[in-house]
Amino acid sequence: MVRKNEITSTEKLLDLIRGKAEALSPDRADQNPAKTAQNNSSPKPVKITSGKKANVNKPAVVGIDIGYDSLRLVKTVNGADSVPELVDQRRIAIPSSLERGSAGFVNFLREGLDDFCGPNKKFKLWAIMSAAHVSVHHITIPKVPRKQLENVVLWNVKKEMPFDEKEYILDFDVLGEVTEQGVAKSAIIYYTAPKQEIEETRKLFTRAGRPLTGLSIVPFAVQNILRTRWLSGADGTITSLFIGNEFSRIDIYAKGNLVMTRGIKAGISSMTEVLIEGITKKGPFGSGEVPPDKSKAREILNSLSAGLPSLPAAVRYGLEEEEILKMLMPVMERLVRQVERTFEHYTINLGNERVEKIYVSGSINLSKRLAEYVGGQLGIASEIFDPLNAQSACFDDKGSQFTCIAERIAFVPALGMALSDNSHTPNFLLTFKDKEREANVKRINMTIFGVFLASVSLLGGVFFYQWHAIAQKNKVLFELERKLAQYSPPVSRDLVMNVLKSVRGEVSTAKSYRKRYEGLAIISELANLAAPDIRLVSVKVGLGGLPERPKEEVKAGAADIDKDEAEKTQAKQDEMKETPKKESNTVEIEGVVVGEKKALQTGLADYVMKLSKSPLFREIKVQRTTAENLRRIALLRFAITIKLAEN
Repeated sequence: MVRKNEITSTEKLLDLIRGKAEALSPDRADQNPAKTAQNNSSPKPVKITSGKKANVNKPAVVGIDIGYDSLRLVKTVNGADSVPELVDQRRIAIPSSLERGSAGFVNFLREGLDDFCGPNKKFKLWAIMSAAHVSVHHITIPKVPRKQLENVVLWNVKKEMPFDEKEYILDFDVLGEVTEQGVAKSAIIYYTAPKQEIEETRKLFTRAGRPLTGLSIVPFAVQNILRTRWLSGADGTITSLFIGNEFSRIDIYAKGNLVMTRGIKAGISSMTEVLIEGITKKGPFGSGEVPPDKSKAREILNSLSAGLPSLPAAVRYGLEEEEILKMLMPVMERLVRQVERTFEHYTINLGNERVEKIYVSGSINLSKRLAEYVGGQLGIASEIFDPLNAQSACFDDKGSQFTCIAERIAFVPALGMALSDNSHTPNFLLTFKDKEREANVKRINMTIFGVFLASVSLLGGVFFYQWHAIAQKNKVLFELERKLAQYSPPVSRDLVMNVLKSVRGEVSTAKSYRKRYEGLAIISELANLAAPDIRLVSVKVGLGGLPERPKEEVKAGAADIDKDEAEKTQAKQDEMKETPKKESNTVEIEGVVVGEKKALQTGLADYVMKLSKSPLFREIKVQRTTAENLRRIALLRFAITIKLAEN
């Protein structure tokens, strides 16, 4: 199986790359993360503002590129609708006597940043580091929950490209969803970078008193330019060929996402070497002339750039532009062949769409003819990568303005870093694990804040409910007080207690009378409910003893009771004490039903039904029935027990 990050050594015909790649089956195209990658976090299109002055009170992003001989700085701020605006850019020449990392270089960096940033402490500094030891690759993994994503990526990366976790950091980003053989998977871009180089760069800026917010590489800086839609006409599949000092880099982007990257051991140094070799062979040299060194060769290369003044013929060893370009052809041909192989692998082996355009940039000012040569050999559109175009001016350390393309393209890495944001830019100082840790902290804080808001809302609801309830009670109280004020004399506690005592006395008297005449009422009720065919033989009522007479009645009738009646009453009470007490609140009835034999039970049942409907009785039970004949008259004797209703 061919890995996505390998470049096959098989040479394919250019026409296969340029034309026949389009005839690939669509099911292979689905396996390409570049086609399905979704840029959900792309900011809005940027705009360029004229002028050099920036509002120091606005939070800004500064892109930093420490180049071979210059420090380039670009500043952007968020304008209306959070659209990035370019407000300043500057090139500061680095003295050749300064060694990187030395105290003198730290002072130089501090002074340059302080002068460029000013007193504003809200700047976010994003710097470029070398991509020479950074590996960028793509893989696809099964779709898993986000909390398992890091472990799954780490396992797949170690299986595909083992690395030392003590020496390198691993970070990744999810490009989107892809389909492989009908199975939905996640497309992942991951990269490894040396911890020592990251730490050295971070410490350099810390020593300068300007800690970094982010650290990244040129391919991701270009990705920022594409994702922010700063560059128009680059929405499809494009390639960026960056010609560096010691090596070059081929980066393929699809829909603003870096989908493939490859380093090539050929760059400006190779060009200067072949230039020195060609000029030396051309000789002989005039009086005082010596073969060019690397510095002189770079100066000659720069002279090919558009917009810069041409070097005198003597300085160029009498060489015309055509002769210089001819000397550079071996290096350019090697670069073109590597680009062809990269396209072949990306388009044919991986089944992706063909590259539509190639942008050429470099660490020195490139000739437009070199870019045209690369595009012509590949058969696709090509141009110098110039996102600043003519809409912005560049400034050197003396404030001099450059409007030529030669100066503008050198600001590409710094511009890309000035468009950085952790939401869409890989940051070597803030990995996926760090972002997840921050996200967890934010989630916890939001949860706590949500609970706080819910508690406040609940307590607020309780408060308003109680406030409403109090208002309602006050309203009722006011109405009662208004009604109370209508009474005369005014109602007081003593008055209410006196009325209550009077009512209680009347109720007690009423109960005494009711108890006294309860027996008569019961007998009357039993007689009234009895039908003509019912004969009551005996009625026994248990009321729990005679009630006491009201005190007022006893006092009024005490004089009318003579001794004989008192003795009789005492005798009755003594007799009742000797006689077993019957159950209180119980009535025992004995009687007979007279009539036709067939209707006796019906007559009894009808009588029991009437008793049960009476409000004085409850629990009517027929204890016994006996059928008899008396003088040829059919009788049904019965005994009934009745519970008296409670009062």
